[in-house]
Order: sequence, then C-alpha cells, then structure tokens
Amino acid sequence: MVLVAVALALLAGCKDPVASVTPHATDPEKVPTMTSNDVQTVISDDGRTRYRITTPRWLMFEQAREPHWVFPDGVKAEELDSAYQTVTSIACDSAYYDEHRQLWDLHGHVSITNADGDVILTNQLFWNQNDHRLYSESFIHIEKQGRVIEGYGYESNERFTTYTLREVKAIFPIDESRFPRGDNGE
Repeated sequence: MVLVAVALALLAGCKDPVASVTPHATDPEKVPTMTSNDVQTVISDDGRTRYRITTPRWLMFEQAREPHWVFPDGVKAEELDSAYQTVTSIACDSAYYDEHRQLWDLHGHVSITNADGDVILTNQLFWNQNDHRLYSESFIHIEKQGRVIEGYGYESNERFTTYTLREVKAIFPIDESRFPRGDNGE
C-alpha cells in the first residue's frame, strides 16, 4: 500500500510545468535573430558545393527592415572548384552583407587571392553579387602578372580579368629573384 501511495505521489508531481514567458520588446535593428559562433559552413549552388565560409561570429538580422548579416570578428570565404580545391579566397577583419541587394561590404585588411595567384589588398571592398563586380574607393594594392599596381578607385569583374584603377599612384615590377615562389605558387 505504501508503494502505491509513493507511486501516486510521484505521478502527481509529474504534471507538465507551466511555461512562464515574460514579454519584452526587442529592436530587430539591434538584436540579431540568430548568433552563431565558430562557424565553418559550405554553400551549394545548383547542387554543387561552391563556397566555404569560416568565421568566429556570424550575426543574422533577418527581421530588420533591411535584412543583413554581420561578421564583426572577420570572415574567410573560399570559392571551391569541383574537386573542392580553393579557386579564390577572400579574408577580412569584418564584413556586412545586405541580403536584398546581395552586396558585401568588407572592412579592414581585406585580402583576395585568385586561381592565377593575383593578390588584392585594401581596407574596404564592396562585392555586388547581382552585378558580378568588385569596387573600392580606398587605397588598393594589386599584385598581378609580375608587377605591383597601387592607387585609388578600383573596379573589376568577379574573376579579376578586367579591372580599372582610376587614380594610379605606382606601378613597378616584382623582383622574383628577391622573393622566389615555391613550386606551389607560395
């Protein structure tokens, strides 16, 4: 009989708890709908893995008037070929992505390297995915085809095959004998 009483007491104590929710106002412009830490993810397009993104912190503001993502601690994005080898890599200290305009705003120590080994260094770079173009008004350093070009007012296609530098400040050859590259292009 004691056993039955204990069992009934335990069953009575197993009611579903009443959820207590305290409503509070959150500003969707200031409070992210999702925060992710230590992210490494791949993005597919047309059923093929095309990009790998690595970031210490990713904030998504999906409910903001203009939905956007913020990468306050930097981001590295790599375009991958069909063998999952890096074709182009982009790294920066922080980034902002406008979802509607598909516009990336990359800040601080922006570095881009493409499959040909061309390197672009700047402090700010915009990447418009709709127009498939990159542009910047900041100082830019380009290493391409054995020479260095520096200046302001850069614009190019996504592959860096066609570009314009409006205010050229310097063009000089790279002395490969002083800085030899290894067999793997490093």
